[in-house]
Amino acid sequence: MTKKIIYLMVSVIIMLTACKQEKYNKDPNRPTEVGAQAILPNVIFNSFKNRYPWQPGLAVRQATATSDRQAFQTYEWANGDWAEFNVLRDVTKMMESAKGAKEYLAIGKILRAHNFFFLTRMYGSVPYNDALKGQQSNNYQPKYDSQKDIIVGILNELEEANQLLIKPEAAITGDILYNGDLKKWRKLANSYKLRILLMLSKKESDQDLQVAKRFNDIISNPGLYPIFERDEDEAKISYRDYENIRYPLYMDFNVRNKRFIGKTLADLLKRLEDPRLFYYATPFLNAAAQGKTGFDAYEGIDASKSLTAATEDASTGNYSRVNSRNYTELPIGKPSLGFSYAELMLAIAEATERGWVQANAAIFYEHAVQSSFQFYDVAGSAAAYLTKNPLSSVKETALTQLYEQRYILFNAQSDFELFFHYHRTNFPVIVNGQGQATAIVPFRLLYPTDEQRVNAANYKDALKAQGFNADNILMKPWLYQ
Repeated sequence: MTKKIIYLMVSVIIMLTACKQEKYNKDPNRPTEVGAQAILPNVIFNSFKNRYPWQPGLAVRQATATSDRQAFQTYEWANGDWAEFNVLRDVTKMMESAKGAKEYLAIGKILRAHNFFFLTRMYGSVPYNDALKGQQSNNYQPKYDSQKDIIVGILNELEEANQLLIKPEAAITGDILYNGDLKKWRKLANSYKLRILLMLSKKESDQDLQVAKRFNDIISNPGLYPIFERDEDEAKISYRDYENIRYPLYMDFNVRNKRFIGKTLADLLKRLEDPRLFYYATPFLNAAAQGKTGFDAYEGIDASKSLTAATEDASTGNYSRVNSRNYTELPIGKPSLGFSYAELMLAIAEATERGWVQANAAIFYEHAVQSSFQFYDVAGSAAAYLTKNPLSSVKETALTQLYEQRYILFNAQSDFELFFHYHRTNFPVIVNGQGQATAIVPFRLLYPTDEQRVNAANYKDALKAQGFNADNILMKPWLYQ
């Protein structure tokens, strides 16, 4: 037998032995590949939960912090952490694990749009086209894309999702949002386009974007672009009484003891005689002794005051705390309204008032109020409320009413959506005082400190391209210009 044949036989034996060892060395409880259905629940939950349950309320005067200094109230904003990119990495892994299954790819595109839309509004330009490709291309220094290019890109991704879901070919599992109902995912994709287009209202004259036309095209073609039709269609995440999936403010000491309803929100709710006030806050301590009942038993603290003055107000017993039972004592609490039916109704009503859509804005306004009242278990009061507060026939007054309803709707919900709308509409009126470190409300968070170290060149290019003379919270992104 020649040496060559002997070597060949030995090689074959070694290979067969290795294969058997690999087979028996695999741990069935630690798989090396994870299917899309296993990743999907986590990325849905982390995308649509209340990621920022109290910070936005301090920024737009829905709540007032006392006793200790809170940066979101004082506008001493610093560097963000781009936590949403962690979610996006998992979304990318989910799409890769789907191995071309268009249903999972469509959902991935919707989740990408949601997270990138947040990131670009919170910071300005961010990596988009080059982002999340480190493992494939070994590029860990992605270029930044302009805010306009990002928004156009995610609108395109949502349209791709809409097309992929016209005729689903397979069922999906792991869907904690819609329980595998792909028709509802398609409605979400198109409704989300309307959310984005409304946020572009300052860019109505941009011929590249054609904001009004795009909005109307969706509304006028429900067969091609189905959208939310009822509360059951909305992107709503429920919590459970288990670690890491409880209501995010459960047992939160600061909210329970140091948060009062903001004067801006309290005054609005009292003027409208809005029963949602009773869910949001509790009567002030001295109300009964002063003979105050109903709406008169509620007072908010003005966050423009110095921390010392606001804390003194809190100590008097004449101001209303945030409702600690509803927000800190219930491990489940109200679901997270990642994108509610009421929000969409207000968006369509506003688009109608702006002349983008030919419809009766009052109908959408009423649907929004009814939906929100249902959510807070006061549906029986909706009819009387709408009779007392009908939508005005005067455009500017009607727009203000819609902004008011959005302000109420987004209390402790939808993360920073209200903050973004504030910079679009200048509602509510926010006057900075001794309680704030800046003369105006900040527009953005600073980029993460790691970017200045690991992606310095692209970070500096992004600042320059946006016309920012520094990475400053008062620099106004393209969206609001």
